[in-house]
Amino acid sequence: MSVKPELAFDVCWEVYRGAREVMEAKRGVAALNLEMEMKYAWRPDLRPKMKDWVADFALAGQAALESPDCASRMVMFRLYYLGLAPYERARHFLGLSERGWVNWSEEIRKKCGAEILRRGMFPPRKYFGGME
Repeated sequence: MSVKPELAFDVCWEVYRGAREVMEAKRGVAALNLEMEMKYAWRPDLRPKMKDWVADFALAGQAALESPDCASRMVMFRLYYLGLAPYERARHFLGLSERGWVNWSEEIRKKCGAEILRRGMFPPRKYFGGME
């Protein structure tokens, strides 16, 4: 069964948003408690972590949109999908009509979704080492 790139992107973006939320919540707590930072010791780990997902999602988008003809889509990807800027503010910043936004969004979801599939990030449970 083949998965549409847009579906893969939507699922992976949902995981990305959740991971960013958890990471930012943890960073806030860790920043207040210096004791937690001192007790940290690096240990090798075979399974990817949320921070790895966040980085890999960003890198997949960058690879998918790296051509010069996609430069404006890259700005939208970084602003809205990675930066999680609110829709109205991002659309206004980019100077896009609603129809233009939809067209760019579809293009981004398709290209980035194909790259996510190529990199094996979908389904997320496979990426995180879960059972098939």
